[in-house]
Amino acid sequence: MVRAVVDEKKKKKKKKTSGKKKATGFEEYFCEPPMTPAEHEEEKTVIYPPHRSFVDRIEDCIQRYRARRRLDPERERLFSQYLTLGGIDATVRQFQSSAKIGPETLEDSSKTAIREMIADDVIHRGDEDPSCSRFYNPNFPEHWEVDFTGIASGFLSEHLVSTVGYDIEMIAMAADVVGNFLKYVTHHDVCPEYEQDISSALDVCERAVEESASILAIWDRLPSHFATCLRVLKCEGDDEQDIISAEGVSETVTHPHAVNTVAAVASILVPELAKAAAAQHDWKVVDTSSHSFEICKINLPDDAAKAKLQAINLYSPKYPNIEACGTFTANWITIEDGWDRPPLRSSIPLRVPEEIEFVVEESILSLLKVGMKLTLEVCTTSVGWRFIKSFKDIKPSYYTFLPQELMAGFKHPILSERPGPSVHDDQDEFNINEVPMGDVDED
Repeated sequence: MVRAVVDEKKKKKKKKTSGKKKATGFEEYFCEPPMTPAEHEEEKTVIYPPHRSFVDRIEDCIQRYRARRRLDPERERLFSQYLTLGGIDATVRQFQSSAKIGPETLEDSSKTAIREMIADDVIHRGDEDPSCSRFYNPNFPEHWEVDFTGIASGFLSEHLVSTVGYDIEMIAMAADVVGNFLKYVTHHDVCPEYEQDISSALDVCERAVEESASILAIWDRLPSHFATCLRVLKCEGDDEQDIISAEGVSETVTHPHAVNTVAAVASILVPELAKAAAAQHDWKVVDTSSHSFEICKINLPDDAAKAKLQAINLYSPKYPNIEACGTFTANWITIEDGWDRPPLRSSIPLRVPEEIEFVVEESILSLLKVGMKLTLEVCTTSVGWRFIKSFKDIKPSYYTFLPQELMAGFKHPILSERPGPSVHDDQDEFNINEVPMGDVDED
């Protein structure tokens, strides 16, 4: 028996695709690729020379940056919002991709020319009325100023928060996008005259995630135990209040509990209050109003104060443990947020000091940062001492409201040839000529 031998065709080997993903430019240890001497010379003498105007340099920088980064849809949206807030027109333009450009044009054009033809990020240079434009125009420099720190602060503290709230993941992504762009500007030496300003903007990006997380944690720890005890004692209608203890247990603050807490904390931190309260037994709240403050100093409790409170807790077993408290000093300020809010008049005229000191728990105090802006409901007592009744708003230390926020949805008015409505128009007049014949009933 003869065994037939069949020549099998060699199987074609499939080309294995590399499992590595292409770099996006936002990896943790990403660094800019090296440039050839020719590319470096081109940047120094053609693209970013000092004698070239800042407007031309930054416009080319933005276009080149977007071309060299793989921006996913979320990062691209954040970057466009950041540019728009900074006065750069980043509106997506239809029918402007490289696919819409003819092959002859592509062959005859350089990479720079093609990038300019398909770019979405442009700086307006027309002679339109600057009072109606929400974009930067170098022909009217009196309406804008270059401020990298201000734009980064306004974008991360106001614009983004008003859109997504304190979503830590989104804030971290936005800070990463802005910081990545600013590092690109620094690396390529685009505008050395603003080096210090860019460095400050990078510092804002680093603080954004930390302070946003702190603000969220502060809201989780409110209301303040000490402030709640004062409300129970001195505020009408607040006879009993529920709080969350340091162990996460819901507790009801009763009158004896409040007396024990206020007496213990006041005797340690504000002894002058304890003396005044002892001399005036019927001291009470004489005014309650909301104000904005900026923190200028934070005093955490020292070891001596903690030891005294520990001893008080040891000899007061029938009351919940009192958390160590400290103080922060704040200045009275007005927070600009785009709304016209006339100052509220207090029930009685008060002499407002330049600085005021508040008592809060260490768990809250450790999360506050110097420069943070707080909107508080403050109670003023007859002995001259003020305490926090409630927190209304907390803003980071880098909070900035930019006037162009008010122009976010602005559109240029278009002249209409149609006459406007008039009182002489008869809306109820029935015109038989405008009614279809099928809708007219015949007798």
